[in-house]
Amino acid sequence: MRNYLNGLAGMHIVGANNRMNRRTLRKIQEANEMNQGIIRYRPSQIEAFIDDTVPVESLLFSGGANSIRVRKMLRAIECACIQGYMVLVMHCGNSELEQGLNGYFGVNNVCLANRNNPIYDPFVGASNAEIARLVISSAPKNNKINSVGRYYLNGVSDYIKYNHKSPRCYMFINCPHLTFIDRVNDAESQGRISSNEARMVISQIMQGEVERGNIENFFHELSLQGSAVLAKKSNAAYAVNLLAAANRQQIFSVDIQSGANALLINLLVNETEAVISQGSKMLIVVDSLKINAGEALMNYIKRGGSANGAIVSSDDVFAEFGGSDSDFFAFAGKCSKLIISKHSSAYSCQKLSDAIGSYDKQEVSSSFSRNVNYFGRWGVGSGQTENISIKRENIVKPEEIQRLNNDEVYILDKDSGELSYTSVI
Repeated sequence: MRNYLNGLAGMHIVGANNRMNRRTLRKIQEANEMNQGIIRYRPSQIEAFIDDTVPVESLLFSGGANSIRVRKMLRAIECACIQGYMVLVMHCGNSELEQGLNGYFGVNNVCLANRNNPIYDPFVGASNAEIARLVISSAPKNNKINSVGRYYLNGVSDYIKYNHKSPRCYMFINCPHLTFIDRVNDAESQGRISSNEARMVISQIMQGEVERGNIENFFHELSLQGSAVLAKKSNAAYAVNLLAAANRQQIFSVDIQSGANALLINLLVNETEAVISQGSKMLIVVDSLKINAGEALMNYIKRGGSANGAIVSSDDVFAEFGGSDSDFFAFAGKCSKLIISKHSSAYSCQKLSDAIGSYDKQEVSSSFSRNVNYFGRWGVGSGQTENISIKRENIVKPEEIQRLNNDEVYILDKDSGELSYTSVI
C-alpha cells in the first residue's frame, strides 16, 4: 500500500512540476523573443523599408534574388538623388540593373556605358593637371607612376592641344610613346606646330622621360581592361565621364565587365574627387565587385561619410571583401541599413549573423529530488530546483539565414534600432 501511495504522490508531483516547467519555459521563450526584438511584417514591398527622409550614406544588400537586390538599389538611388547625391553605378554585366535604371528613372536621366554603348572617357573636359592627377593616382602599386611623370603627361596633352584637339583617352592609348619626340619634330617641320610649342613639348617629355615606360604600361593595361566601355575615335564626340554626367544631373552607370579590372575601377572612383570638389555629395553603387580589387575603391569605402556614400550589393557581400573580417565589419558597422537574404556559404552566413548582432538569451535548467520517510506512517518529501542562466547568442542564427527563401529578408535599420523580417512581394 505504501508503495502504491508513494507512486501516486510521485505522479502528482511530477505532473505539477511538468506544468510548472511548461509555464516557466513559456515565459522564458516570450522574454527571449522580446529581447531578440524581431518585428515580423506581412509580405511587403521591399521599397517601403528604404526611406528617402533618412540619409543614404552607406547601405549593405546581401543575398537573395538579383531582381530583388535591383529593386533595393533603384529605390536607394532614388533616395540619394532626392537628397542631392551624384550617383556612380559600377557592375559586372548586370543587364537587369541597367534595364531597371532606364525604366525607373528614364533614359534621359541615365547614362549607360557598356559593350553596346562604349562612351566612357575619363579625360573629357579635363585640364592637363587633372589628367596627370587622375593617371598618377589611379596607377596600381605594381605599376606606380611617380610625380615626375606629370611632366610627360603634360607634354602629350600640350601636343594634342597645339594640334587644335581636345585630349582624349584613346589618343594616349594610341600614342607612339617610343617615337613621340620624332612625331613632335615632324609636326614642327610640317608647320602644324610652332618651334616654341615643339620646344616646350619636348622639354616636358624629357623631364618626365624616366616614367615613360610606366605610363605606356598604364595605357596599354587600360586599353585591355576598358576595351568594352572606352570611347573610340569614331564616337569621341559622344564621350562622357562621371563629371560630365553629374553636370547633366544624370546617373552614370558603367559595366566593368570583370571584377579584376582594377585600373578601370580606380579611374572611375578617383573621378569622384572632381565631383566632390565642386561641393556635390557622391554615392557609389557597387554591384557584385570585389571591394579590394582596386586601392581607390577600398579607400573610398573606408573613408565613408556624408559626402562619400556607398551601397554594396551582391549575392554575398562578405565574399566581396575578400574574406577580410576587419574590412567587412568596418563597413557593416558604418551602414545605416543592412538587408540580408539567403546565402549558400555557411561561413558567410556566420559573418552576416554576427553583423546583425547578439542578445542576452535566458536558459532554464531544473533538477528534481524525492525522498520517503517513515515514522509509523508514510510520508513523501520532494524538491525541485530551477536555474536560469544568461548567455549571449546571435539574434539571427547562421542556419536561419541559410534556410531563407530568396524572397525572404532580414532588415536591420540602425537609425530606428529596428530589426524586422518579411517576405518580398
